[in-house]
Amino acid sequence: MMKVIDISAWQEWIDWQAVKDAGIEGVILKIGEHYKLDEKFIEHVNNAVAYGLPYGVYYYSHASFIHEAVAEANWVDKQIKTYLNGKNPELGIWYDAEDKDMLEGYLNVVYPIANFISTLLEKGYNYVGLYSYYNWLTNIIDLKALPDYVPIWSAQYNYHQNSFAIENPHRICRMWQYTDCERIGNMRLDCNIYYE
Repeated sequence: MMKVIDISAWQEWIDWQAVKDAGIEGVILKIGEHYKLDEKFIEHVNNAVAYGLPYGVYYYSHASFIHEAVAEANWVDKQIKTYLNGKNPELGIWYDAEDKDMLEGYLNVVYPIANFISTLLEKGYNYVGLYSYYNWLTNIIDLKALPDYVPIWSAQYNYHQNSFAIENPHRICRMWQYTDCERIGNMRLDCNIYYE
């Protein structure tokens, strides 16, 4: 296991040395939302590399229909080819499914999710997963329609264990976001356990 933070433009200033000193071993970076590159993405990538931290990326989705999710996947692919030389980020590409906009379609939200993931897998990326809250993972997303090989990153705060992983032993539960306010230096950051 290793400890990982996830950050976006909401974190305008990161004390990267404090992050390293706190024993953080990786970082997940927001790549974008609404087809716009996160304002801090390039800076955050460069700093992660400079401090020797492996990284992954996540895209915050608003897709309620399959064609919208496919368009989001194509946009993410374009950004990765532009800014990361097309390399699969070591800690994965994650589809952040939590926004109520995603519930406006006539199909269960799992279908846009599955199509985002399959679109990127077909493009040759080998590590594409789903991020969502425990409530969505257990009550909103029909996970029976999502292949078991898709890694899951679950968010569940103020618990001493990853309930989703315990309740779903057949799933690849790659990460658990256990807090959104861990103090690291003078910062409060989202912290995760990454299961290697």
